[in-house]
Amino acid sequence: MAVRCSLQRLRWVATAGLALALGADLLTAASLARPIRGGVGGPASGAGVRPGAGWGAPGAGLTPRPGVGAGGVGGPASGAGVRPGAGWGAPGVGLTRAPAAAYGAAVYHPGWAGGGYWAARPWSAGWYGTRPVGWGVAGLATGAAIANSVNSAAAQQSTVFVVPQTSYQLNYATVVAAPPSGVSFVYGANGVTLTAQGDCQSGLLNGQPASGFEAAQLLNAACVVAYGSGQ
Repeated sequence: MAVRCSLQRLRWVATAGLALALGADLLTAASLARPIRGGVGGPASGAGVRPGAGWGAPGAGLTPRPGVGAGGVGGPASGAGVRPGAGWGAPGVGLTRAPAAAYGAAVYHPGWAGGGYWAARPWSAGWYGTRPVGWGVAGLATGAAIANSVNSAAAQQSTVFVVPQTSYQLNYATVVAAPPSGVSFVYGANGVTLTAQGDCQSGLLNGQPASGFEAAQLLNAACVVAYGSGQ
């Protein structure tokens, strides 16, 4: 009887001890399973790394702003770079044509230097240089010789040159063409300034045929200045 009681007591003690052990394990497991307040990123955590925190506010970073870095050089909406129209030289710079008043007025124009006279004439020209009209007079100066005389005078800021093989001085700044073949000009002869009109196709000088050698040379020079190619 005593032995049976002892065995039952031992069983009860063992069972109670096991229950206590199990209870302790359950408490430990339950305590470990609860959320830890203040942890790193856990639920209901007030500490740690907040959403959105870090370097830079939301939206910041390498976001292109209007006009900066967009469009490249000279592109649309570009606030920097090379603006349209920039570069070397201002608009209109180059071979500026002489004012119309400079022709026929015996006025020198700086743009005539360096061969600029020929390109700046305000009337159509060029036909006379391609097929010179001799009017039956041999030995007339070539278009190239007259062009060289004009360019040399312009380089010296002069409006006068000596007509080849004559004593006449032609003021090329007074030459005015009257297309298709008319011409008027001023020239000097023996210290006297004279005005003349001519027709480059018919060979008339002041209404008369330029049959004399010097007269033909004078009319030829004026016609080259008016209608020649400058070469």
